[in-house]
This record gives sequence, structure tokens and C-alpha cells, in this order.
Amino acid sequence: MRLSFFLPCLLLFCQPAAAKDAPGGVPSGASVETDPKYPPVVSYTLKNGLKLLILEKKFVPTISFTLVFKVGNVDGQQGKTGLAHLMEHMAFKGTKTINSAGYEKEKIALDKVEAAAKAMITEESSEKPDLAKIEELRKALDAAEKEADKLIVKDEYWKLYNTLGESGMNAMTSTDYTGYVVSLPSNRLESWMAIESDRFKNAVLREFYRERSVVMEERRMGEADPNRVMWETLVSNAFIAHPYHNPTIGWMDDLKRLTRTDAETFFKTFYVPNNATLAVVGDVNPAEVIALAEKYFSGWQSRPLPARTYTKEPAQKSEKIVNVFFKAKPALRMGFHNPGMSNPDIYAIMMACEVLSNGKTGRFYKNLVEGQEVALNAGAYAYFPGNRYPSLTVIAAAPKAPHTIEELDAALLGEIEKLKKEPPTQWELDKILNTYEADMIKQLESNPGLGMSLAQNEEILGNWKYDWKTGEELRKVTPEDISKAAAKYLTRDNRTVVFLKEPLK
Repeated sequence: MRLSFFLPCLLLFCQPAAAKDAPGGVPSGASVETDPKYPPVVSYTLKNGLKLLILEKKFVPTISFTLVFKVGNVDGQQGKTGLAHLMEHMAFKGTKTINSAGYEKEKIALDKVEAAAKAMITEESSEKPDLAKIEELRKALDAAEKEADKLIVKDEYWKLYNTLGESGMNAMTSTDYTGYVVSLPSNRLESWMAIESDRFKNAVLREFYRERSVVMEERRMGEADPNRVMWETLVSNAFIAHPYHNPTIGWMDDLKRLTRTDAETFFKTFYVPNNATLAVVGDVNPAEVIALAEKYFSGWQSRPLPARTYTKEPAQKSEKIVNVFFKAKPALRMGFHNPGMSNPDIYAIMMACEVLSNGKTGRFYKNLVEGQEVALNAGAYAYFPGNRYPSLTVIAAAPKAPHTIEELDAALLGEIEKLKKEPPTQWELDKILNTYEADMIKQLESNPGLGMSLAQNEEILGNWKYDWKTGEELRKVTPEDISKAAAKYLTRDNRTVVFLKEPLK
């Protein structure tokens, strides 16, 4: 759980030199946050819907860029899971001008690759696949890819950013969003605008099937990782209707049948400016950022977005217990359905998780790790796997030998029952709130961290101020509210639990 708070005096950490003066030269339509409770973020939306959040911090001559798209695996079509994650990989493959030795010829070669791949996938997916024919089609695909390779300039995108002095260039996919991040020297602002606008306006999904093979290998490795298996087993059993049921990396059967055409359709649907927020934090002039964004990104065409009316998860009526057998140390993952971030009960649930597992003063550590010595570790998390929709409040723990996983489970449930009957003290709550205030200070010191917070909160939760507003709401939570929330949501019939056990002999 990532929660943060803010003291007005701490805003001095991110104020420009003339803190009370709005940045000069910003166009009409731009808004400048003047409430001292929040950092002086400049907000601006291009006509195509791309939202800009700009925060001037002149401590070091660098800029951090965070571009977040509201698209994750939750948006994947059933039968085509994993496209959001695969698209993150493909976004580094270049454009019509980057990584290409001549796109007109390359496009012809790529079309031949796609035709060969579709023929192979069709045969592989038939009721009675002909293995000899599949092998013949695979050879045809390999030959087509080798021809296309001759027109690729390898790693040009990465080399370009290395030349510009990049730091921390990365991307991430979750159930809810996909984000792209990088930090550059402050004199590279226009370079970033030129490269990234081209990247998302003119992306070419070259080397798709090789990258798909990389993701499939990731999938195989995950199936050998007991920790990943536990998390996947938890969500796939806890959710029976909502697409949070599907793993972010996708199901192997779906991955095997994905085509470049599928990915291009996904890209055109969701990688549009009206589905994105760009946060720019660091040594910048907001007026210059807006002018350059208009110059380079205004030609990026918006498109109507599909409805996101996914099947609501029905109320869980019975406890689910799943045993996973692995040659690994025992552990458990326990999930309770929560009402989602738009429900006011979520703040009491957040505080309940912190009362249980906030460091060495949390009840799990004091009573189960140190006290009964039944646990090696135990933690509680307010929401998983995402926060766009109602998700799970999760407890993760591992028993300490000679105690069994069943003994640990009983002890955890005992602490939850105790929380329902014994509200936390005000000291416990004050300690949690003070910790979060310290966490916010740390976040302010990091341009990349602050940029991700601003962009993610704006695009996914609808307000870049979400962290600060959450802090205000958490301060309103009473000890009795926490006990009531625990009694309402942390119940046996609302629970799915996964036990990781040694294989039966």
C-alpha cells in the first residue's frame, strides 16, 4: 500500500525560486496550483486530450518524464490476455524512422512475416494440428523474419537515449496501467518531446514474434517461481467474473495465439492521447514544456475509447482454500474482497492493514513474529492486484518452524478477530500517520517517484492530488471505524487463502 501525507511547510522542497508567483508565459487554459497544501503543479490539456502535469524543481539540472496510459491487463480481451504487457515490450522496438533502414521496404517484409505467422498459428490452433505442416510453417516464418532483420537497425532507440544521457529508462505494466519513464539532463527537453511523440504516433511493432517468445519464456519462468504462482493462484481463484482474474503476463494458451495484428489493434485502441497523462518534474520552465508539447504532440490523433464496463465481481459467499504444492518453504496468501477506492470504507481498511503490519510495532510483528514466534514474517496490503476496480485486501505470511501453515493461518485470523473487538489505540494511529508524513518527504526528494505519483494518480484515480487527499481522509478515521471495517470485510466467507506446501510424499 502506498499512502502519503503532506505538511504545508514541506512544500518548500519543491517550490520554484519565486514560490508565490505563477510561472510566466503559460498559455490560457493552463492552471497553476496555488493552495499551499499542494505542490505548485501546472496542469494543461492539449486539444487531443493529452494531460500535462508540470512541476518545476531546480535543485539539479535534470528532468524526469513519466507517461502513463490507462491500459493494463484488465483491459485485455478474453482470449487475448497479456497484450498490455507485450505492448510494453513492443514500445521499445522503434518507429518508421528509428530502428529502420528503410520503412517502405521493411513494411513489405513485415507483412510477409505476419502472413507466415498467422498460417502457423492457425494450424497450431486447429483441432488436429499437423505437426509436419507446423514445422514447415515455422521454417517459413523463420525465413521471413531473417529477411525482415536485414532492414532493422538494431537497438537504435536505446543507443539514442544513451547518447542523450538517460537515467532510469524503463517501463512497467500492471493490471490497471502501463507507464514509461526516463530521466534526462535538462537541456534534452526538446529531444524527449521529438523522440517520444514519434514513438507513440508512428510505432512499428517489429520483431513481434521474437518478443512474444521472450514473454512466453517469462511465463514459463514464473510457473517455476512459487511466489508468483501463489499470487496468481490467489487472484485467479478470488475473482470468478471480473478480469482481475487474469494474470498481467497473460495465460500461456493466449500468448501462443497472439498476432502482431492483435497488438496493432490494441495499440490503436488504447495508446491514444486522450488515454494518457504526462508528468514532467525537474529543472524546467512550464511555459516551454507546454509549447513543446503543443509542437510535437498536438498531431497525435485522439480516438473514442471503448467502454470499460467489465463484469462486476459478485459477492463471495463462502471461504475458498487452495493448496499449492511446491518444493519450497511453506507460505500463505490470504485475500478479502474490498469495496474499491471510491468507497469511503477503504480508508479504514487502509488503516487496519497498517495497524496489523506497520513495521515492528505492528500487531503481526509484535504478537506473531516476536511473541508467539509462529511467523517468520507477515504483512497486510490494502489493495491488490489493482485499484481501478474493487480488489483484494491481502495478507502475506510465512510460518516459522516447527509451526505449521495451519497454525499460522489460525494465528493470523486470531489477530484479525482481536482487531474487530479491540480498536487500536490513538498512539498506534499517530505512529502510522507520522510514518506516512516521512514517506511523503522522501517522495518529494525523488523526481521520478513524484512524477509517477502525479501521472498515475491523475490518469488512474482521476486526481493528481489523490495522495494528499487520502492523507486528509485517513486522519478522519477513528479507532472504532477500523474495527467496524475489519468486522465488515475481513470475514471468513469473504476470504480466499492459498497455502504453499511441500509436495505430498
